[in-house]
Amino acid sequence: MYARRALVAATLCATLGLASAAQAAAARGAVLACRDQADIKRAFRPASDKAAKDDPAYFRGKLQAGQCVQLMRDQKVDVDQRDGPLWCVRPSGALDCFWTIDRAIELYPAPPLQPGEQPSKKKG
Repeated sequence: MYARRALVAATLCATLGLASAAQAAAARGAVLACRDQADIKRAFRPASDKAAKDDPAYFRGKLQAGQCVQLMRDQKVDVDQRDGPLWCVRPSGALDCFWTIDRAIELYPAPPLQPGEQPSKKKG
């Protein structure tokens, strides 16, 4: 009886301990994130690309369809996957993962200021 409970407890602890935890992060600014990697690659291609002139209408449609989202500055996200310079992030409380560029995500955001606390000035 006790052996079975111990086995169940050990299995539960191992399962919870081995589950890969997403890394908490925040968006550095307003940035586009899309469900499909190809869409985000298209969004961040050079503006000099001749096909880029059609992108604003294309991404308006993607945003309206829910295939892309606009992340806001300091919005909390979890980094679920990484594929080179593209990261799949999940906005806090969301179920779906959206791809964006790594430079748009701050992995170690500063803690929020307490009421009445002044932001520290950068030295330099």
